[in-house]
Amino acid sequence: MGSKSFSLDMTDTMNLFKNALLVAVAAFLTAVVNSLGHLDLGQYTPLIVPMVTVILDTIIKWAKNNSKPETDPEPTPDKPE
Repeated sequence: MGSKSFSLDMTDTMNLFKNALLVAVAAFLTAVVNSLGHLDLGQYTPLIVPMVTVILDTIIKWAKNNSKPETDPEPTPDKPE
């Protein structure tokens, strides 16, 4: 975070809200996954449970920051001729 001690700038505030949102999504998904084993939909349970699992996995991947930071390529050493 780029702000001075004991102060927050707009970037810090946005990062805090983003982190709070990710924590809330994680708590919600944990509650859903814990109740998924007790889900009883009769004959449709074997069809619905895998679909819900894929949807939850998609939400998790969407919520995570999957971008890679840009890095400078390492300089190559000069080859003697």
